[in-house]
Amino acid sequence: MIFKRKPPKPEIIPPGRDAPRIFVDKRGTERVRVYIARPGPLGAILVILIVGLLSAAMLVLLLGALLAVLPILILFVAAVMIVGLLRIYFRRAS
Repeated sequence: MIFKRKPPKPEIIPPGRDAPRIFVDKRGTERVRVYIARPGPLGAILVILIVGLLSAAMLVLLLGALLAVLPILILFVAAVMIVGLLRIYFRRAS
């Protein structure tokens, strides 16, 4: 005999009561459904602060990488200029 589970009935929340923030519906080997309510003002502020801090950290890392590569780039440009000037000098001398 095969037992079939009935689909769950939707929960009806009265207008005066807040919805649960996180509700996990787990039924045996079936799919797990996670319901998450909209974040409140404090949650939105925390998300904005975290995104801002991560952006600032990435900016610092990128500027640090630029400052590490900048002397190498300056040396490369100077070497190209010196080689160009030497080529001009030795062409005239020949």
